[in-house]
Amino acid sequence: MTTPSVRRFDQAAAFPELVGLRDAVRAADWTAIELFFAGLSDVDMTAFAVKVVADVTGAEEFLEQLPPSPLARLLLGARLISKAWEIRTGYRAKHVSQEQFAGMRAELVKAEPILMELTARDPGDVVAWSFRLRSGRGLEVGQGEVRRRYDRLARFAPHSYSAQSQMVQQLCPKWSGSWDALHTFARECMDAAAPGSLNPVVVGEAHFEHYVGLDGAEAGTYLRHVTVQREIRAAAEKSVLHPDFAGGYHWPQAYGVFAVLFGKMGDHERAVACFRALGDTVASEYPWQNLHGDPAVGFASVRDQVLGGAK
Repeated sequence: MTTPSVRRFDQAAAFPELVGLRDAVRAADWTAIELFFAGLSDVDMTAFAVKVVADVTGAEEFLEQLPPSPLARLLLGARLISKAWEIRTGYRAKHVSQEQFAGMRAELVKAEPILMELTARDPGDVVAWSFRLRSGRGLEVGQGEVRRRYDRLARFAPHSYSAQSQMVQQLCPKWSGSWDALHTFARECMDAAAPGSLNPVVVGEAHFEHYVGLDGAEAGTYLRHVTVQREIRAAAEKSVLHPDFAGGYHWPQAYGVFAVLFGKMGDHERAVACFRALGDTVASEYPWQNLHGDPAVGFASVRDQVLGGAK
């Protein structure tokens, strides 16, 4: 009798080399960390790997002691940003205490000059700019300033999915954006994207954020609109359902976004395709935790509806 697998809501777990990177951080093995990043050339995969390091609790103690190389400073800045959001938590602002906001701000204020120095020395440091989008959002520097940061980044990497996904969050009304601005940006990203790339996924993220940002009857009907469904299907066909799609380190999140949307839309065939691609053991926390708080509950609720509990 085989033991059933347990799904891990840890996107890095799908990639043994990222698990090794996380272990190297916990062991304070700077040589192994440097070697790992030296082997990366893709901007989005590098940004994801930086986030893996940044999410290691307590890593700042090790990173603060390193000689100040660009990589060490980038990882420290990113870690301080992750620590800030850990203090804030993922709850809506009305559920976050003033003490949590203050603690978050204190960490972001430490991270900002580190990343500013990196982008000043190297304006083409796309990954540092990408993390400045997140710190700017947390510090509430405003839509104009975060857009300025994105535009600077886009000069060097106009199709960075990591940056575009950060802008999706920035443009949501919960961060003083608007639905119109959000969807306009997402469509522009998709229109400029190559078939089989990650970029059209931001259209799916925008519609998912719109869906979870509504209440009551509005939420219940949003994904039934023909124009919304048409746009979601077009985005999926140009990304996760395209024969050339690979996705790098981001594929679990990409499939997850469309699995939720197609499941909620009642598009059984496409929902099944996305769940099958996810497999049996690994998923990302986003978008699942936005449904019920616990990603496992959110995942199971949609998956069981689509697959009826079958694997």
